Amino acid sequence: MSQDVGGMPPPEGVTPDFDGSSPLQKSIVVIYSCTFAVATILLMLRLYTGIVIVRKLDWDIPLIILSWGGSMGFFIGVMLAIPSGFGKHLWDVRATSLTGYFQLLLVLGLTYVWPPTLAKLAILVLYYRLIPNRGFRWAIYGTAAGLIIYTIVFTILLAWPCHPLKPGTTACVVNLTVSQGVLNIVSDAIVIVLPIPLIHRLNMPLRQRMTAGLLLALGSAVVVVSCIRFGYVRKMENNPDVTWTQASTSQWSCIEMNTGIICNCLAHLKPFVRKHLPCLSRFVTRGSSNMSHPTNRSQGRSHKWRGDKASHKYELHSVGRAQQPYHEDNKPGIVVVDEVQVEFTPTKDNGDTSSTDDILRNTR
Repeated sequence: MSQDVGGMPPPEGVTPDFDGSSPLQKSIVVIYSCTFAVATILLMLRLYTGIVIVRKLDWDIPLIILSWGGSMGFFIGVMLAIPSGFGKHLWDVRATSLTGYFQLLLVLGLTYVWPPTLAKLAILVLYYRLIPNRGFRWAIYGTAAGLIIYTIVFTILLAWPCHPLKPGTTACVVNLTVSQGVLNIVSDAIVIVLPIPLIHRLNMPLRQRMTAGLLLALGSAVVVVSCIRFGYVRKMENNPDVTWTQASTSQWSCIEMNTGIICNCLAHLKPFVRKHLPCLSRFVTRGSSNMSHPTNRSQGRSHKWRGDKASHKYELHSVGRAQQPYHEDNKPGIVVVDEVQVEFTPTKDNGDTSSTDDILRNTR
């Protein structure tokens, strides 16, 4: 029957299976479900930490929420594309189903382009808040501009010149995917390496260094995933079995997108850990906690400094013979008094209002 003609001839000795599912399709669903579930849980914890514990939402929250939304949109597109042959060999896909597949391919491309960029922009916002160095902030501006520009360019190219439904655009889509893979790896590496020189110069306790190193190591996992994905992207070149090769790449796209969200959320969960997992918090923050807040010894509790107000005052005194050292002419002298006034106010225990920001702060 004509409706049972595959998208390409099968290899010799292979019988097409138009109605069954493939192991790759099942693998994509399992991998995405697991990684997206972890990303969603951590995002909820991030929002809980900001709203309930810290009572402050940072500027990177909208970026990471948009990244999460893009990842969810990508998965919805995958689930809609699977009945059209996504994740099966092209000879197992009816030719009549390919139109629906190529229509959804544009959705998959657009929903993949933005989530990694938004996650990296959210990390740059965190860097900007933590490190006020002027040169470092100019580097952040340049990196953010590069991310936004190349993502917009890829979006325009995919939506118009390389639109999957246009005839003869297969090579254009593949070249676009390869170029994006290269730039994703480069930008991931830049975002990870960017703060290392400044962190190295900070005089932080060992445990804070370990925490910062762990966060950077988690970020490096995104680079590793991007490199693995790029290996699958290269297999798309000169391979007509597009429904299989693109699906093989997409499972690593799922991991890449959700890992970026996971790393970003983990970097902000220190107040949550301190409040609900105090044993783990003591391991991470010991060595800096005693230096963060001065202690009132008479009351046996710590206070948060409101500010140090120092005033310098010069007073004239009559120098008595019995009270002061001998002056040459035994005449009135001038005594310079440097008076320092320190004010502090006790803080109420309304919850942990600190944040993960002090991971990278100099506690000296």
